[in-house]
Amino acid sequence: MSSTPLGPEAVGTPHTPRPGVSQRAALLAGGITVALVAVVLVAHAVSGGSKAAAPTPAASTMNAATSSMSSTGSAMSSSGMMTIKQTALPVMQTTGAMPIAMAMVPLGQADWEGMSIEARTSAPATFELFNGTSQQLVRPTSKTSFHLMVLLSDKATGVAIPYSSVWATVKKGSKIVFDERLWPMISRYMGPHYGNNVTLPSAGVYDVSLLVSPPVAARHIEYKGLWLKPHDVNMSFRWVPKAS
Repeated sequence: MSSTPLGPEAVGTPHTPRPGVSQRAALLAGGITVALVAVVLVAHAVSGGSKAAAPTPAASTMNAATSSMSSTGSAMSSSGMMTIKQTALPVMQTTGAMPIAMAMVPLGQADWEGMSIEARTSAPATFELFNGTSQQLVRPTSKTSFHLMVLLSDKATGVAIPYSSVWATVKKGSKIVFDERLWPMISRYMGPHYGNNVTLPSAGVYDVSLLVSPPVAARHIEYKGLWLKPHDVNMSFRWVPKAS
């Protein structure tokens, strides 16, 4: 699988036990009906990058970001592989009541029957989980690598597509290092998306699989017959953390 370099929780991120294959499929196929909204409070700088692998019939592959990101410490190599080095370890924090604007780095993009699936990274995020009656504040730890977010939208109009769910699995070789849901989130700076903080054990090449569920909602006629089964998106990246 080809790869692209990527430059680089009080409570930590709540752990979601890894479900079995059938449980995960049922969870995502049902749209994850538990009403949890994560509100991203703050942001700062970040590092990230990607390069797509060849698509397969059962899954689509993220297209690599193609522009130079020198303002965030990243650059495109002569081989076309994006390298983004982590030059700082910022954490999104509040300044009074005003959040700091979030710097995001494109990780990859894929299309699914007219739905744009875009993955981005940002600095580790502080956010609130709200289930309708109670809130839980989630803070990144010093070991958190980045905040992973996925935006779903209509490719033709750019309008966000809600009522879906996203599960992310990150592997280093054959070892799973992250296997969690991405919370449905709202943000002043990013709009509706799906996200969670990710901690990687070390530098190196990682494979990411995003399982996107069908949106569970009444649909206007233009969306009839679309997005009826869970869909996989695959990509790889190289993580380059800040030197200690």
